[in-house]
Amino acid sequence: MKTQIGLKADQQVSGYFDIEKAVFRLDQRPGWLNIDEATGPLSGTPEAVGNVEVAVTANIDRQVRNLDEKVLVWGNEKVLSTNIERIGAATQKFVIVVR
Repeated sequence: MKTQIGLKADQQVSGYFDIEKAVFRLDQRPGWLNIDEATGPLSGTPEAVGNVEVAVTANIDRQVRNLDEKVLVWGNEKVLSTNIERIGAATQKFVIVVR
């Protein structure tokens, strides 16, 4: 029993103006199922037939810079600190039927 799940690399969905990249995580899965954290495709070889419940979360974070406003007045930029801010998250639950 061999199963391929997901899209091939040349079938990935992306947009011209994509700036933030999603990071994918499996929240609920069987031990044999894996995810590519950078692009999201699932892969693995099922161990038995049956229904498998899966939950995938995609998070989008971005770097936020705290700038020195006095320096900005003169057209320069001085970064005082940086933080990571979550700008989006979504979880999708579904069932994989292994036959």
